[in-house]
Amino acid sequence: MNERPLVALCYDHLGGRLAERLADRLVELGWVAVEPAPGVTPLGWSGFAALGLDLRPLMAGSRRPVALCGRHIGAHLGFLLRRHLLEAGWLARAGDQLLLTPAGESALRRLGVNLEA
Repeated sequence: MNERPLVALCYDHLGGRLAERLADRLVELGWVAVEPAPGVTPLGWSGFAALGLDLRPLMAGSRRPVALCGRHIGAHLGFLLRRHLLEAGWLARAGDQLLLTPAGESALRRLGVNLEA
């Protein structure tokens, strides 16, 4: 069986099953809207701030702020999420791979992200 990895990179943002489940949860929480165009909601600005993720860079520069890349979040928000999860110790680098840490597993479960199969 050739199962996709739990955590992977997709360009400069998270890919893999975890990224899809995180995107699903962020939409469920109302932090990210997918219609009519992807974006961070006012509730999302507050929620991400509570996690310690500064979203002010989304408003700077010419990069697209939010986009769906398949079933996960790409563009600038995807990059910021990946960077934050690494800096917060929720993910760790192991060579060219990213691994979910015990702290990350605990934090994502508290956020309501489904980490099961």
